[in-house]
Amino acid sequence: MKEFVKKKAVIVKDRLGLPNYMTMFYMEPGTYNPEDVPEMFKIRNKIVPAILISQYHNTTMKSMGGDVAVSLPYQQPRHTITLDEAAAACARKGEGWHLMTNTEFTYLLHEAEELGHTIGGNTNHGSNADNPQEKGVVYDSAGRTLTGCDPLTWSHDGTTGGVFGICGNFWEFVTGLRLHKGVVEYTKDNDAAVEGYKDEAPDWTVAEVNGKPLKLYGSSDGGVVMSTAEKIEKDWDGCHIAELQLEELEDVPEIAYKLGIVPHDWKNETAGIWADSELEEAVPIRGSSFNNTSNGGAGALNLNNPRSNVNNNVSFRSASPHFCQQSCSQVGTSSAYELKGFISIPKAASREP
Repeated sequence: MKEFVKKKAVIVKDRLGLPNYMTMFYMEPGTYNPEDVPEMFKIRNKIVPAILISQYHNTTMKSMGGDVAVSLPYQQPRHTITLDEAAAACARKGEGWHLMTNTEFTYLLHEAEELGHTIGGNTNHGSNADNPQEKGVVYDSAGRTLTGCDPLTWSHDGTTGGVFGICGNFWEFVTGLRLHKGVVEYTKDNDAAVEGYKDEAPDWTVAEVNGKPLKLYGSSDGGVVMSTAEKIEKDWDGCHIAELQLEELEDVPEIAYKLGIVPHDWKNETAGIWADSELEEAVPIRGSSFNNTSNGGAGALNLNNPRSNVNNNVSFRSASPHFCQQSCSQVGTSSAYELKGFISIPKAASREP
């Protein structure tokens, strides 16, 4: 966590004039060295001074061009949608808008880890499986909860200005990470946030450990194996991250932490991990859902589904970089914040614990 990275809750209107509740992560000019900038702010070899992430899982609204993603409180998140359909709903919001990337999701995980904050969420049909007294507002018999009605412990940093719902309620799609026949591949920096990004071959980098591809596969004996072996089993399975098996590795490599596959304290992590090395391409869903009572958590990672996967426990959220003008220097000061289209959320509108 870099001290020069600030954050605040804002409301921003998209191209269609729809308001969106966002958490803005930003860097003021002159406060940082380029080499110290987190990867989330690096897009196509350029540094963007602000990244906005939806505070909530998105719902969708109809437009002439198709469904449009929106981040609003008191809504039922959109589900039963493919990754590509979710990405299209985000792109319809206008220039820069995109489906949240794995780099952005991992940034939230790492910030929580560095703060010492355990992210709670709806992992037991309306409440938190580990802390049953923490409850959301349930809207259906399955135990799914409305956006914007969560305890503060369910935000990524424990504050009203944080990102809510990355643990439980719904798994969520992210771009920029995949398993390709069991090999871990990723898109460098935050390049998956570029406008018009497609998960095509030129954007994929093989995750390597000492020159060998990093792999994940389901073991025929049960569980998930992280490996650099030349040959691996073609199988699928899942386990708690703490039960992850290592093959030809002395410990989990740093690249696995960098990509958010496991936390540093992975041996004590009860969230689940799933992998399918049989698939040509397994796309990620992250964060677990309302029915992951024994293996839920913000760190849960499922690489067990094809791109065509559709499920009623998978949602998504939009994000956007902001290419600031000189007025960016006013971010976080007491004077008016003049980024076009942005309104700071008044304290009266913030959620109470």
